[in-house]
Amino acid sequence: MTAGALRCADLARLLPMHLVLDEEGHLLSAGPTLRKLIGPARHLEEAFVIERPHHAGGAMEGLRAAAGEGRRLFLRQKPAPQALLRGHAVAGAGGRLILNLGFGIGLPQAVRQFDLTDADFAPSELAMELLFLYEATRTAVAALARHNSALDDARQTAETESLTDPLTRLANRRGLDLALQRAAGALRLERRGEGGAGFAVLHLDLDGFKAVNDHHGHAAGDALLAHVARILTEETRAGDTVARPGGDEFVLLLRGLAAPQPLERLARRIIARIEEPVAIGGTRLSVSASIGIAVATSAAPPDLGMLAAEADAALYAAKRSGRGRCCLGGPLGPREGEVSAPLSFP
Repeated sequence: MTAGALRCADLARLLPMHLVLDEEGHLLSAGPTLRKLIGPARHLEEAFVIERPHHAGGAMEGLRAAAGEGRRLFLRQKPAPQALLRGHAVAGAGGRLILNLGFGIGLPQAVRQFDLTDADFAPSELAMELLFLYEATRTAVAALARHNSALDDARQTAETESLTDPLTRLANRRGLDLALQRAAGALRLERRGEGGAGFAVLHLDLDGFKAVNDHHGHAAGDALLAHVARILTEETRAGDTVARPGGDEFVLLLRGLAAPQPLERLARRIIARIEEPVAIGGTRLSVSASIGIAVATSAAPPDLGMLAAEADAALYAAKRSGRGRCCLGGPLGPREGEVSAPLSFP
């Protein structure tokens, strides 16, 4: 029995996505699944646009040419949601064309859009099996993406933790070193252009902190360190780096700031706030702070080792002079033995 002699009911059972067209493109038969897509359309051009093959003679001539040459067809549905179907055509009796269509890689979307079930496909098709495989693959890919995202979050958290002091949540020594390297690298780039303002390093050490630990315990000392960390964070800008390399030492890296007067004013303000008594564990505790300042400018390549040594030397000069003071180190600082005057506030 030829395809042209099959009854429409037989075609519907064998090919639920078929179309039978007369010579002018009228729909003589449409499979039940295809009817869900095209509704009551009575002509090919009411239901579809022929995307391939193109033919100067029109849609039907293009379909006849494809049938004669065995080429694949691509039809786009006219009503929303405009599913793209693919398939092939064969010539039937009396100039008729028989088309058998499918969804191709658009199967998962079509099943959702048109609420299709296994009954909408021919028994010989593996459409639903392929859909299950697609969904399983999509689920596995989604799970893998979540796993990778969790790993990335864990990596970022671990990296942040490796650069952070757990007590104060400031940068630790490693975080400070990286920040200094970035600042020095940026300054080198500035020197190739018009130069820049440079950056400053403030080395701060608490005066009298050991007595707090000895008389009030390490818990009180830790709370005091956290209090100082908050002060330093509040007194600096978002782009600056505040670090606690260890113990009761803190370091501030201030970008774009190298002028002595603003640095000294900032240091005095920080010392004044730290000297204010703070209530910890029912007891009012007070310490002071000494600060050594060193600057790097675009006038010369920054030497981080020398910069650290200058800040340390300025810090200990401030301590030797009575503590609660700040001192500028390096070429901008005072001569040996000279430090800023001690702070006094009402």
